Amino acid sequence: MLLKTLLAATVLVLPHAHAQYVIPAADGSDGWADAFYKAKELVAQMTFEEKLNTTQQLQAPRVGAVPRLGYTGLYYADGSEGIRGLPFASAFDMALNGAASFDRGLLYRRAAAIGEEARGKGINVQFGPGVNLMRVPEAGRGFEYYGADPYLAGQAAEQHVKGVQANGVMALMRHYINNEQESGRHYTNVLVDDRTAHELYIWPFQDAVHAGVVSAMCAYNAINGVHACNNEQTLGKWLHEELNFQGFVMSDFGSIIINEEGRSANAGCDTVIGFTAYPFNDTQIFGQAPFGPNSALSRALANGTVPQSRLDDMATRIVASWYKLGQDQDYPLLETTANVLSKEHNELIRELGAKSTILLKNENNTLPLKNVKYLYVFGQAASVDLYGFPRPGGFSFGIDDDKGTFPGGQGSSYANLPYLITPFEALQSRARKDQSQVFGYFDNFNHTRQATYAAAADALNATCLVDVRNQCSEGYDRANLTASWEGDQTILAVASRCADTVVIYSACGPFNVTSWVDHPNITAILNPGGGGQEAGNSLVDILYGEVNPSARLPYTIGYQLADYPAVADTTLRPPNTSYADIDYSEGLYIDYRWFDKNEIEPAFEFGFGLSYTTFSYSDLSVQPSTASLYADEKPSSQALYDCLALVTISITNSGEVDGTEIPQLYLGSPAADSPVKVLRGFESVYLKKGESNTVTYQLTRRDLSYWNTQIEGWTLPTGEFQVYVGASSRDIRASGKMSFQLQ
Repeated sequence: MLLKTLLAATVLVLPHAHAQYVIPAADGSDGWADAFYKAKELVAQMTFEEKLNTTQQLQAPRVGAVPRLGYTGLYYADGSEGIRGLPFASAFDMALNGAASFDRGLLYRRAAAIGEEARGKGINVQFGPGVNLMRVPEAGRGFEYYGADPYLAGQAAEQHVKGVQANGVMALMRHYINNEQESGRHYTNVLVDDRTAHELYIWPFQDAVHAGVVSAMCAYNAINGVHACNNEQTLGKWLHEELNFQGFVMSDFGSIIINEEGRSANAGCDTVIGFTAYPFNDTQIFGQAPFGPNSALSRALANGTVPQSRLDDMATRIVASWYKLGQDQDYPLLETTANVLSKEHNELIRELGAKSTILLKNENNTLPLKNVKYLYVFGQAASVDLYGFPRPGGFSFGIDDDKGTFPGGQGSSYANLPYLITPFEALQSRARKDQSQVFGYFDNFNHTRQATYAAAADALNATCLVDVRNQCSEGYDRANLTASWEGDQTILAVASRCADTVVIYSACGPFNVTSWVDHPNITAILNPGGGGQEAGNSLVDILYGEVNPSARLPYTIGYQLADYPAVADTTLRPPNTSYADIDYSEGLYIDYRWFDKNEIEPAFEFGFGLSYTTFSYSDLSVQPSTASLYADEKPSSQALYDCLALVTISITNSGEVDGTEIPQLYLGSPAADSPVKVLRGFESVYLKKGESNTVTYQLTRRDLSYWNTQIEGWTLPTGEFQVYVGASSRDIRASGKMSFQLQ
């Protein structure tokens, strides 16, 4: 049967004293039984030192290998845009682009390709998905994640886990938890209430666990006064007890605090990369291994602060993950220089780049370009960085590095580019094909000359393309929402003299459009995000209509920074004596939820994106379960994923060209203090002109529930749900209502 009546939940109340808490040992449930049986047999044959070796990585390429038992140990690789720092691997579109596609199939294929390349090099653990939320618009690392909505991030996380692990490579979800800003990340303390934590920030991690992710990485920051890597509430209660996580937890580099190593192990951290860190400091790393032989952990085991059973559990979780992914069976040997590049992956990167390019404005059908004779291109983002980025040696954190075409953000997620197709290169190839003329001027700082050349273009009735971008990186948040390197001034200089100006704004998050969005000469705006190595080809596919744009904003673009509920404090510096508190006082109301609650008009709302065709919506049907349902369910229950309602709607391509629509379903809950609406469904629907299709959404118990702090579980509320289906969070095309009969 489609709909099920669920059993009542038991009350979950698990208080713990910090000094006494030890996470429950993994029990092999949720499909892990066979892997745990094998792992326990192997770990039982390990010596004390061999078990400790599984828990610490310093400089050795492989962690914890026990050749005499056939255990190969694990090799870790960073990089949410591909494999970090290794040659002959692809630089994929950034994760935020995947979110912008609103396409589960593309998200899966991107992840599967990353997993395929990782396996080809013999990598055991590929870091990703990153599922922190874009709480603050300036978030420097937002490009690594999936936007501002927990449902969207959770759906993307599920596809990433399944895609990577389909290749036998371990996915690693990060950064657990509340690493929503980079400024002061080593010493910030997030103050978050229980309901907000569960309905927003735990939500996408829960989806990753449900999808079968085998590893997690704890973050640098503290939550409610306790560091993420030794937090009994977040690691112990939330992740291991409530979500029944069976895999292993790894620290981020330097995220184990000195003198708290034993507490980290007891709270649920199983293995470490890097050294112990001083508290409240993001610049000094102490040169001591927290785990492994001759470590603080080994001493804690000797004096009984950490029980021997916890070490057994740590090693078992790690080895079970190795078995779970079949890495004991003919897994490739590590070869970091193996060439895993392929034509198929090049084409996938180009496809995703186009399908994640968001069309924000298109006056008078400026795009797609037709019958082009002359094209004038402005802005340094249209061409290569003349100062030599990407660097042959790998990634950079420098604020003024990488001033050319935007393939993706910087930091530890950066993948070395095997090549980079710039927009200007791709436009020249198109000009050669069309026998047209293309002109380029890339200096972002000479606005007088920009205006002069724009006037020359206008005299020829030419289109002017202005390509600007953000600079974003791990390690710091953006200081503001303006375009980097005088990009906004470049836009205005060109638009002042060219009547047909198309803005290409390669963004890594929300950006300020106030000074130029309504300029009469700016006829079109595109946001391609970070398109990886094929960025230029993807953009040209959209500009010339080879691909009809379908992407949607995974965040809200406001008119001013003050429109957002929270901003990053980029002035934070190491205080060295205490945490710097970040109060998540907005609660459930981030991004579009805040804009809706306070009736703030955005420049472009969450879920917004235009097409070269039009779509109509009709025949909304809402079918809730008619069974008598128990209201409450515990957080570890698989019943949370039972379908309790079906919503269907018909979509018709009413325009003149084939295209893809992204109909989105939002719910308004009758639960007290709930947002006006929250995303609870989306589909990518390709339709030929004149074609119609019916879209079906299955709403689960968790989709419909709120986190009940009294029972510490999920509760179906009494009252009437509002059901909205539309083309964005503000463009609602059909609405309905439903309610449930509760026992």
